[in-house]
Amino acid sequence: MSFENATSNDESLSRFDVRIAICLILLLPLLRFFISEAGGFDLHFDEAQYWTWSKQLDWSYYSKGPLVAWLIAFSTSFLGKGEWQVRLFAWLAYDIFLILLFGFAYQFWQSRRAGWWAVLLGLTSPLYFHLGQVMTTDIFLFVFWSWALWAVWRALFRQDDSAWYEFGIAIGIGTMTKFSILMLPCCLPLILSFTRHGRRMLNLWPFWGGLFLFLIIISPILIWNASHNWVAFYHEQGHLLNVYEKGGGGWQENVGDLITFLGGQWLAFSPIVSVALFRSLLVYSPCSDQQRLLLTISLSILAFFITKAVITKVQLNWPAPAYIGLLVLFAGKIDGLPTIWRRLVVLGMTSSVALIIVTIFPILVGIPFSKAPFKDLRLWEEPIRKVAYQAGSVNFLMVPSYHLAGELAFYWPESLPVYPVAENRRFSQYDLWPGIEQQTGRTGIYVATEGILPERLKEAFIACQILPPVLATSANFQTLRTLYSWRCESYLPKHWSSPKTY
Repeated sequence: MSFENATSNDESLSRFDVRIAICLILLLPLLRFFISEAGGFDLHFDEAQYWTWSKQLDWSYYSKGPLVAWLIAFSTSFLGKGEWQVRLFAWLAYDIFLILLFGFAYQFWQSRRAGWWAVLLGLTSPLYFHLGQVMTTDIFLFVFWSWALWAVWRALFRQDDSAWYEFGIAIGIGTMTKFSILMLPCCLPLILSFTRHGRRMLNLWPFWGGLFLFLIIISPILIWNASHNWVAFYHEQGHLLNVYEKGGGGWQENVGDLITFLGGQWLAFSPIVSVALFRSLLVYSPCSDQQRLLLTISLSILAFFITKAVITKVQLNWPAPAYIGLLVLFAGKIDGLPTIWRRLVVLGMTSSVALIIVTIFPILVGIPFSKAPFKDLRLWEEPIRKVAYQAGSVNFLMVPSYHLAGELAFYWPESLPVYPVAENRRFSQYDLWPGIEQQTGRTGIYVATEGILPERLKEAFIACQILPPVLATSANFQTLRTLYSWRCESYLPKHWSSPKTY
């Protein structure tokens, strides 16, 4: 693999391109707002969790860097508390992601049509579109991964030494969002080391200068973790090393999850487009070094997650960054496909839009909310407020896990401290904040989605009174979940065992 200089770009953007880009940038956040309101989407538990982090700003957090919490704190401080205020920066980040896709594909292929194909692919892929709807770390990961990958290409094939510094900055800020972006700088030196020119790049200062910038940017995260027993590293270690222990059956016990993962990847990226994409990569294999580099990086990341999925459960969104390089590659090949395959790509994009609409508004095709893909984003606010009305005046909230903690913290009418208290729960940010011991003698309420009050809680209070269960029911009388609650009087100091897993 030699890193020859790419052909200079001789195709200029037109005013029409600029106008379309501006319209997209302005209209997409408005579309997001409409979807959020019309779809009846409350906060996902991850969004609610990051909102609770934003109320106690820090240099890092248990499982993620601080950027998302900082952005939520900024938007809600100026615009008030609400779902769209929490999600605003995610919607803007999706705009930036599409701009980066356009710029990368445009320069890579010296073609504005390739740039627009990349935008259409990013806009119609259900995986990217849906993750751009919610305020989680994923959309920011896509932004900084795209920027970093583009910078690597420019450093190698445009002889732009300053792009290595961009690479370091992008990886650094990306780490402040989601630690999985570190897979890119980890695999890149390994890939470059297989060629003489790649090894030469690794010995030059700009590459190491970029890594130095990266270390400066993430130093607050490192210092914070050093002072908190390296909790984020234990959390990530759990992602890397944890395997299923289903009766000692090994990988055979994970076959169902593996099939679900592979099928989910095919659906999430875009069913028909996926077929055309991988067919084009097989039939029209990359013919230049720069194409092979993108393909190698993308397939290396994808192979890691597929291998991991063989032995343990992998979330649907985790491999999403791997498709960004493939998307840029495919964008420049679409115009060269046979007519029937080009039409198939357009049909695939159209069907993906239909799939997006159905998953957002399942009632259009008769799918009940209880079986809809995003049921966890619906019907939180009203049921929680009903529980609060029944509970009356309380001093603090208790839940089985951090998943429910964020929802209660956000939608409870008053601002009250929340404590996960289940015996078998996993470690979370709540274990780094002041604990329930400061509530001695006060009244709390325990809220769960199962109708069982733990024995340890019964022992920790003078008395606990069960309250009527509250159903989270849609307009057509479909029940998504039931909230059970107990009002517990006068907390007694109690020793709670520490979580065993990260």
